[in-house]
Amino acid sequence: MPPVFKRITILICLSLLALAPLRDAYAQRLNLIRDAEIENTIRTFVIPIWKAAGLDPNAVEIMIVQDGSLNAFVAGGQRIFINTGLIMRTETPNQLIGVLAHESGHIAGGHLARMHEELRSLSTMQILETLLAGGALAGGAASGSAGGRGGPTGSAAKAPGSIMSFLRYSQTQESAADQAAMNYLQKTGQSPKGSIEFLRILLKEERLAISRRDPYLSTHPLTPDRIAAFEEAAARSPYGNKPDTPQFLNLHHRMVAKLYGFVAPDLALQRFSEADRSVPARYARGIALYRKGNLGSALLTIDGLLKEYPNDPYFNEVRGQMLYENGRAAEAVISYRRAVQLLPTSGLLKIDLARALLDTNTPQHDVEAIRNLELAVQQETGSFELWRLLAAGYSKQNNAGMTSLARAEMAILRGQRAEAQSHAAAAERSLQPGTPAWQRAQDVKAYINSRPRR
Repeated sequence: MPPVFKRITILICLSLLALAPLRDAYAQRLNLIRDAEIENTIRTFVIPIWKAAGLDPNAVEIMIVQDGSLNAFVAGGQRIFINTGLIMRTETPNQLIGVLAHESGHIAGGHLARMHEELRSLSTMQILETLLAGGALAGGAASGSAGGRGGPTGSAAKAPGSIMSFLRYSQTQESAADQAAMNYLQKTGQSPKGSIEFLRILLKEERLAISRRDPYLSTHPLTPDRIAAFEEAAARSPYGNKPDTPQFLNLHHRMVAKLYGFVAPDLALQRFSEADRSVPARYARGIALYRKGNLGSALLTIDGLLKEYPNDPYFNEVRGQMLYENGRAAEAVISYRRAVQLLPTSGLLKIDLARALLDTNTPQHDVEAIRNLELAVQQETGSFELWRLLAAGYSKQNNAGMTSLARAEMAILRGQRAEAQSHAAAAERSLQPGTPAWQRAQDVKAYINSRPRR
């Protein structure tokens, strides 16, 4: 089955603790999707918030999780994970920005590190109970998923005092993140009303799931209290009735439409009828048709958009993806190449182009693929797919040293120390001493030797 967007599967620790056995026991698989348009849209929305929070936008990552539940959380340092279900349920950019402001408050407040300190005071069994009760992630269920809610009804009465202390601490963090979000929205001249609207959506979800929720083991303040706090902020704010800009509305509508097309194609075809000639509706239908296997109609729809908007990099990218995933790599190259020309700052688009180029099995295209991948390293150094493609490209050119170096980078990302060490040593032997690549091979070896063995 062809991938949705550029999907990767990772292991993420639910507990985020410095306790290896618990990390292994409570790891779960998350399907992460990569999409240049959606990532750039979200970053456009949230960069002013990050600046208001004193965060470096280049240091914060947005991770999109393909999951239908309403959830967003902070994990692994300055990484905001946000579910597709949450994005698709937002009706305005301001609603999504409110969620992102809350999660940014967790990062700026150092809540993950402080949560670790709180959890160190608990016994192993208490930590396990806490995880099962939903106190695992900073900002988890900030938008109300069951993953951040309590256990069976009545469990609070049996919970140890230290557990209740931790949960009260977690609620304090959540209140602090809400207060931070209000502050960031004020500083950036945005309305708190989007947060109120989304919290009301959350409240409806909570009422539907009331039988599964233990209010005593919730890690968040009760949603009506959160709504009241944001209503007070909106009443005080000079930006309380400020609407979203046309630019943000357009970006949001396109992003949501694109997600519907990829994630829920049947729903997309119902939601966006043929009578709707807006750009987002046609975009959603084109993608949904492709996902349903109707490539001809999908291409006709996207080509219609491209006729009107030939300089849109994302329409070109989607066309390239449709062609590539249907075995038409040479045709896909034309669309991907155009997308890269229109958005040369996107490392992700360069990776897409390189993948298609390599699949044409043309020496000239191999050279172009490697050139694009080497440029993409600046933005996507942590991309396993980038290094895999570089290894394939260098191998086609019989460049043993660079092939080994790329494989060493792959092994590092996989956490395979011995394999990374072996490939780095092979690269060092094959590469010319003193060159940047040779120095990188030495750096890889030194990095591996400096890491503690587990």
